Amino acid sequence: MDKMQLFCTHIRAALACYEDMPPEGKDRACLYVTRKAKSVQALHAAASAPGGELAGQLLQKLQQPCNHG
Repeated sequence: MDKMQLFCTHIRAALACYEDMPPEGKDRACLYVTRKAKSVQALHAAASAPGGELAGQLLQKLQQPCNHG
């Protein structure tokens, strides 16, 4: 599965869950996404920097689909 297809699959599921949340749940979800986006941006920057091989490996691992089987 390519990255775009994987992204679309997961974002649809997340948005469907989000729509079923009460307002306070939606507020918490927005805070979570904001915090996680900043963490992933920092990880991407570290992976792009000299000596960032370990950060790059972690970033690649985060991009893999979860197996809940």
